[in-house]
Amino acid sequence: MSVDTSVFVGGHVDARNARSDRSDPDAPNTRTMWGEIAYQLYGLEGYEYLKEYDQERNAPGGNTLRGLFDLGDGPALILIDEIAAYLEAASAVEVGNATLASQTLSFVLSLLETASEVDDVTIVYSIADTAFEDEAEEVRTLVDELNQIGRRQHKTVTPTSENEVGQVLQHRLFEDIEHGHAVTIAESYFQYYTGSERQFPQETTDASFVDRLQREYPFHPTVIDTLTEKIDTIPKFQRTRGALKLLARAVYYLWNHQPDHYDRHWIRLYDLTPADNAPDGSIDSTLRETLFEFVELDSAVSADIYKEDGTAHAQLENRKWTEKGIPRLGRHLTTTILWHSLAYGEQATGLTRAEMNAALGHPDIQFDNYDSALEALAGGDMNVACYYLYDEERVRFKSDPNLIRIIDQRVDNTPDAQARNRFESRLENSEVGTGGFETVVFPESPADLPDKLSKPQLAVMHMDTAPVSDGGSEIPEKIQTLYEKAASKHGGETQSRVYKNYVLFLAPDEERIQSAIGEARQLEAIEALLDDSTQTADLSSEQIEELRERRDQTHGLLGELVRGVYRHLYYVERDGLTHLAINATEANGGTTLVNAVEETLEGRLIRADADAKGVAFFKQKLWQQTQDSMTTEQLVRQFAKKPGLPYLLNTKPLRKTVQKMVDDAGYTYWDSTAEEGGLTYWDGDEDDSPANWRKADPLSESPDARTSIRDSDVKIGDDYVVYTDVDALLDVHHDSIRPPETEDGACAKEGCPKDIGVDESYCDEHKPEKPECNRCGRKVDSGLTPDGLCSDCARPSDWEQSTSLMATSRAFNEVRTHALGKATTGGNPGVDHVTVEVGGDEQLSKGSFIAGQQPVKERADNISVRMTYETQSSTGASYQAEFTGGVDKFSNVTNQPPSFGEASRVEVKFRVEMDEPEPLTSDEDDVLAELRDALGDTSINVKVQARGPVEVPPEVQQ
Repeated sequence: MSVDTSVFVGGHVDARNARSDRSDPDAPNTRTMWGEIAYQLYGLEGYEYLKEYDQERNAPGGNTLRGLFDLGDGPALILIDEIAAYLEAASAVEVGNATLASQTLSFVLSLLETASEVDDVTIVYSIADTAFEDEAEEVRTLVDELNQIGRRQHKTVTPTSENEVGQVLQHRLFEDIEHGHAVTIAESYFQYYTGSERQFPQETTDASFVDRLQREYPFHPTVIDTLTEKIDTIPKFQRTRGALKLLARAVYYLWNHQPDHYDRHWIRLYDLTPADNAPDGSIDSTLRETLFEFVELDSAVSADIYKEDGTAHAQLENRKWTEKGIPRLGRHLTTTILWHSLAYGEQATGLTRAEMNAALGHPDIQFDNYDSALEALAGGDMNVACYYLYDEERVRFKSDPNLIRIIDQRVDNTPDAQARNRFESRLENSEVGTGGFETVVFPESPADLPDKLSKPQLAVMHMDTAPVSDGGSEIPEKIQTLYEKAASKHGGETQSRVYKNYVLFLAPDEERIQSAIGEARQLEAIEALLDDSTQTADLSSEQIEELRERRDQTHGLLGELVRGVYRHLYYVERDGLTHLAINATEANGGTTLVNAVEETLEGRLIRADADAKGVAFFKQKLWQQTQDSMTTEQLVRQFAKKPGLPYLLNTKPLRKTVQKMVDDAGYTYWDSTAEEGGLTYWDGDEDDSPANWRKADPLSESPDARTSIRDSDVKIGDDYVVYTDVDALLDVHHDSIRPPETEDGACAKEGCPKDIGVDESYCDEHKPEKPECNRCGRKVDSGLTPDGLCSDCARPSDWEQSTSLMATSRAFNEVRTHALGKATTGGNPGVDHVTVEVGGDEQLSKGSFIAGQQPVKERADNISVRMTYETQSSTGASYQAEFTGGVDKFSNVTNQPPSFGEASRVEVKFRVEMDEPEPLTSDEDDVLAELRDALGDTSINVKVQARGPVEVPPEVQQ
């Protein structure tokens, strides 16, 4: 059919200017669709025919349109492109109570009906199926209505089929494709897919796939499939035209940014990169202005894929690979996943591992590298972990941040002080540990680090006080000060430290501090998130379980990092402080800092099971060369004072050493606490009589001398003395050592030759008028006991015993057993004072229970109770009370105020003061036995302290 008149009306008609002057024929874009058609078909005459309809924006009816077509002499062809686009613009123009869009729909209906009745008029219109979906459907509905009329059949034409899209793109974007090269590449990749151990989609291993590879070269089929099957589901995206626009930009950008790392065989999805971010027409602008309107992934691009400053997570991951000469794997992965995430429907978004293999696979790039990169981006490396990437059955980006992002947000909001407090708390409560060293955490002044010899002290320095930044070669000033100075109290005068050998210092490594604090911040954030019911309500059960696993992992790693921070040990050698690096991060986190220090210094530790030190060590290192005697307490002090000596963690090896010096080296040992006034140990035998032993019989026969010694005989204290030899000992203690016992002896009166009996001191002639007490030396009128003691010295002494907190039955038994063990022969010990302190929780109710027991009631007149009570509410209100009084009044104060919650401190003590001591006998009718029996079956724990005479006078027992 020849066409005499034709008209083209595009969807770009500017309905926004519909109020402009329509009388100007040179401004066609300002007219309505019917005004434009009339003008293009028949010029001014045609426009004048519909001028009133155009200016009033009132759609003409069928009769009017037939009159318009009568103006022509031949066939007319009307082409209307993208009706939906025109309708979208016209919907913004009001026409009475309707819009220009509704008038236009009425016009199209009239136009199609009229054309069906007129033989020489043909209408051709186009509708983009995937763009402006709502408007297009309305037009299709009109067409369906026309079909039902049956006046004329219409024909629907799809210009490009699915298997032709690739060729259309190929021919539109490239002038020429080298067919032979396409064949070679297609065959090579088909062999690559079929021969690889990796899984690929079934299509890629079918023989027909070779033809498709050739046909769509240089576009990889995965690009075409993604654009036409996934992106095409998004409104406003037109399959062929949208794909053409995107790929044109990809080709343009790739041409101007050609990679130099490896050969390119295909244009891939990752070539549609957001890095192409020119203001107009770029891939980035298409994403943000069109596609992200329906699938919100703009935050995912900015955070995870591309950012101008190069800090997006994929860009950070890229650097790890490009430094090795490997392409930007982070960009490859994230950009590919992005395009697969741009689709409607949960099942459509993302891609499987097999699809990812097809989209990325390249013979020169190992899949293992892609695996490593994806693992890092999906959370394996927190430095590059993507906020919006989900590595699930289908890998995809989502508009909501994933769990890692939620944690990171919490981390960002966790104050530095909170993280530091967590670090310090973990250090003090878990990682320092216990052992042979006494720990002092965070000493700041000399008064914080006592100058004592009881135990070597390990000072754990604060991260701000003594950080080490040079590997430990320079001793931090604070450590040097604490090593040299000591003080008895804060603000007091300092003096030189005496026991320098017993101070060690553990200092933090400055470079490792922030990493550990960062892990502490991570743990604080995860725990806060788990405690936030509002936020966890939005998480799935799998995410909550993952949170718990991350918490446990972070908890373990924090301990390892904290121990790793404290790696600088300063201890004392002969020349002063010496540095040594320690490792407390082995043994799967089971090594505490104290353990690590002990393992490092194992050769310098003297433990309980150690052997005796040698003679040379004792003489050269331990003994003071200018002295002929030293107490065992002084020997202990030597370990603490003398730089470089081992650390004495238990005195048993020292006692073994003293035994060895007496047995093998001629030293002697004096115990001044022995019952007869002193006891000497030496290595002499029966024939030995030292030069300064001024008594006739050998020293070895004295009741105060021993010629053998055991380590258990050696005690530590100032009453126990080691001498270089027996002469040095006798110079001091000769007169204290009793002469050997003989059957007969001489009278003690000087110059008297008379012999006397063994048990006598004087002959009858020289016996003193008043006998002298063997203990106090007083002359007394009355006789002495068989032991030669006066009545005062023979009076029984008191016993006293205290327990720690323990079960009542055990506590009273322990005190009672001790008292019975102190009893004199034939006598009974007594008890005249008992203090019972209530332990555990709910002391007030337990105290009330004890006060009601029969043994207490029977002795109520001799018992007083002391109670201290302090409590504070959550709002800061506080209450304090004290009570001292009798048992009968105590029951009035035992009710805890109900509104105050848990008491912060409660102390309850019962004090029993007897007028006369109660004897402890087998009848077990004393206060200790009766309280034990009354409370023994309860769960009450107590501390018991009691005292009394070791023998109760007979008149008291009656």
